[in-house]
Amino acid sequence: MSSPLAEVQNLYERYVKWVSGNPSALADVELTVKWLSYFVAGKINNSSAVSELVYSLSNLLVFFNDRIIEKASKKTPDDTQPLERHLNVLLTTLEYCEVFIELSAHKVWGTSGRWFFIVVIQTIKCIGRLILTLFCQNTKIIRNPPIPALNRKTIQTDNHHHDHPQSDNASFRDNLADGSSAIVLKRSGRVMRKVNCSPSLTSRSWKPPATGSSSHQPAVYGGKFLVSAEMLYIAKPLIHLASMRKFGTRSWTSYLIALALDSASLRMYYKNREVLSKDQRVELSRRCVSMLLYLMRSPFYDRYTHDKIACLLNGIGNNVPLTGSIARLILSYIPHWQETYFYMWST
Repeated sequence: MSSPLAEVQNLYERYVKWVSGNPSALADVELTVKWLSYFVAGKINNSSAVSELVYSLSNLLVFFNDRIIEKASKKTPDDTQPLERHLNVLLTTLEYCEVFIELSAHKVWGTSGRWFFIVVIQTIKCIGRLILTLFCQNTKIIRNPPIPALNRKTIQTDNHHHDHPQSDNASFRDNLADGSSAIVLKRSGRVMRKVNCSPSLTSRSWKPPATGSSSHQPAVYGGKFLVSAEMLYIAKPLIHLASMRKFGTRSWTSYLIALALDSASLRMYYKNREVLSKDQRVELSRRCVSMLLYLMRSPFYDRYTHDKIACLLNGIGNNVPLTGSIARLILSYIPHWQETYFYMWST
């Protein structure tokens, strides 16, 4: 008779095998679980905490399955340090769970417990980000989340090419059709010199050939100026929490301090944008878009945005057929969303 531990291990191995072989069906299950969190809200007691629990678990499920697929396809980066990998996992987990932890602490210990856990979580995130920025060579601009969702379609395509190498040969022949002296492989981005254009052994330099495009050339990150910009971004949550402690949670002073720190960090980055890689520029663009969240944050929201949104939704509900109930439902949820999600230390 097998032990319960062996049965659990066998069940886990079957699950890993199923996840590795059925990423498309898995995506449908994950999406269903995530949408369940939206339907739970408002339907049962303590729906906010339960909804956030379901939403956090759905994100963690996707994160866990991504690691299984990544390991099965052997796409794990070889140059990632163990410290960097562990910190990225910790920060990503906190990113997915912090709202649920905050709401649960508020339910159990009240306002003081909520703020205690907020400070603890943001302190851990700040220390982890500092270590990644200062001591890990591969991490200079912290992504949000640090480990993004895996592009499973790309991995499926790569696995298909490994199973059918003739498709790679076709793309290779397509690249040979132009008149350049080099080609760029479509999947890996690797630059290779054409055989028919290679110079003699005595005259060649053995340097990688130029392709006429710099899109595949890695950018070099450096300079104390850019490190200072990232330090401002990392320290902003704790500075903002300290200012809220001193001036109040809905104070214009703490609001403007956070806005100034974000603006200064972005300004310093954009002055040196040409040295950033493509992924770093994407993260920089995300931070720029997240500045729009300041429109939904108190006290600006209380003073200006609330009335504008209410007027817009009421106008739509009163003049567009079949939208009245939807507009009223959104209006009833907006105060909860504004209080729960649009705080400044989360970006």
